[in-house]
Amino acid sequence: MYKTQPNLSGAFLTSILFLICAFSVSSVHSQALSPLAEDFLEGLPPSVREEIDVQNSVEQEDELDKLFRSDTSIEKNKVILRNLQEQLKALQQRLDQTDGEEKDSLPRFGDSFFQTFQSSFMPVNVPNIGGDYIVDVGDAFKFARAGEKANPGELRVGRDGTLVIPGSGKVQVAGRTLAQVEEKVTSLIAETQIGVKHTLMLSILRDVQVIIVGGVENPGIYTLSGGSSVLGGLHVAGGVSKNGSFRNVELRRGGKTVAKFDLYKLFVLGEYEGENTLRSGDTIFVNPANFQVPLVGGIHNSAIFELKDGENISNLISFAGGFDESFYGFEHVLVSRNTIGARSIIKLNLGEMQSFKLAPRDSVMVPSYSYESIDTYKITIEGQVKFPGTYYVYPGATLLSTLELAGGYKEGAYEFGSALLRTSVSDEEKKFAQKNYADTVNFIVSNIGKPGGANVDPDVLGLLAEEVRSRSYEGRVITEFDLKKLSKNPVLDVALTHNDRIVIPRLEKVVYAFGDFKNPANFTYHSDLDIKDYIGLAGGLKDSADTELIIIDPDGKTQVYKKRFFANNAIDIYPGSIIYAQREISKIKGVQYAATISPILSSLAISLASLNSISN
Repeated sequence: MYKTQPNLSGAFLTSILFLICAFSVSSVHSQALSPLAEDFLEGLPPSVREEIDVQNSVEQEDELDKLFRSDTSIEKNKVILRNLQEQLKALQQRLDQTDGEEKDSLPRFGDSFFQTFQSSFMPVNVPNIGGDYIVDVGDAFKFARAGEKANPGELRVGRDGTLVIPGSGKVQVAGRTLAQVEEKVTSLIAETQIGVKHTLMLSILRDVQVIIVGGVENPGIYTLSGGSSVLGGLHVAGGVSKNGSFRNVELRRGGKTVAKFDLYKLFVLGEYEGENTLRSGDTIFVNPANFQVPLVGGIHNSAIFELKDGENISNLISFAGGFDESFYGFEHVLVSRNTIGARSIIKLNLGEMQSFKLAPRDSVMVPSYSYESIDTYKITIEGQVKFPGTYYVYPGATLLSTLELAGGYKEGAYEFGSALLRTSVSDEEKKFAQKNYADTVNFIVSNIGKPGGANVDPDVLGLLAEEVRSRSYEGRVITEFDLKKLSKNPVLDVALTHNDRIVIPRLEKVVYAFGDFKNPANFTYHSDLDIKDYIGLAGGLKDSADTELIIIDPDGKTQVYKKRFFANNAIDIYPGSIIYAQREISKIKGVQYAATISPILSSLAISLASLNSISN
């Protein structure tokens, strides 16, 4: 159900705001300020000063439009052009710094892996190591016998590769796996300290020095934690370079290749041979990239892929995650072949993909067809309908058809007071109100100290700023809600948009009198009462009241009447109508304007006031 209690002070302050803007808008920085204006600016609240700066920066963006206006002088155009050129130069420098050289739009498959690499591939003195870890000089263990209260002692592998076990002697551990070392120590203690139970835990991993060369971003000698993997080594070297291969990475030890890695197994299948941990003196060598083929279209991952000898288009498709749904219905792929001085397109049936031999500079295009699904609009209907709630309708749905989905009106629904609230409209209202507020401040500041200029306490502007920030913008669209009229005349039946909100209030027989009345109040509606009667019930107008009276109908329409029309019984008053007497602007304390500024509300201020006549 709607309440129709407007924010009186909000409507009043909004009236002031828009009144000033209707007559003159001057940029604070477009002219020299007087000393009084400078002091006034310094005395403004920080939030108000910030909004002035923002507005002025927005006005500077309009300079480009001025450059092409015929009524702008040549000299002024030169100044504007020079400023734009300087801004363009600064923007270009910023882009050069952030973007660097132009990159190919199609990424190479695997490049993003090392950009998001996690340190879990590089153990740093954390003994969460598997039993296949190779123990060597520099590793350390915590050792304790059962029943000992003292903290466990630390045993370090000596230069001779042995571990000294208290009460038992030395055991050779270097070069053995962690599982073998635990077995050896257990056997030694069983032989030398019968019945003694113990714990042995790897506590510190040694550092290893490895050489990383070939197709990496930063080749060199690196010190890593013991237990680090080849992936960890590639990561610290900056990842695989543009010319390096993801498919042919070698781990060399003692001059021999002990393992080869195809990182596509990890990227595509999630498989990784992690049993080969790094040792001091190891070399990681990334071979040059082999044969690279761009693949785009109806697959899950368009990229540049690297193929090994013997691999074909079917392998390429699998690396890309297979065909996606946009390929459905097609039975072929296209190969773009670029030879010296010529380019051709080869159409291959799916059965030919495995036998077709790709050549350098080939690229593969997978046909795809994507369609735009018909989006549905979310419409919310509240209040006096039979089935209020959220509805999803197709584009083109109208107010009438959607209300019919909701079962039509309940008995007691007030069609004339109903509202269609739209997000895009409320956004525009908010932007317009904020701009006019900034223009108002600029107008006041630029006229400080001038004959007949404004004399405003800085606190007043702070109050206006708070009013703009706190105001709720509903975005009401004034339209017809009579179902019979909508049915007979489709021109009146407005089309709905996504996130529209429809609110149907209950009929409340109340008339509201607000503003500069002697006794503003809410009155019971009677069809035999006219405008004079309601003004009389409100105690009449104050001496400070303006010469105009605002009547806001329940449907949001607004009329402004001069005092001479107040006696005219033709002024319609309905249940839910708002009678608003604005105060004469020149009589507002703290604000004095030139006598030439007449107290007329802008049309937007009126519509904003009408928005407050309906709320949940």
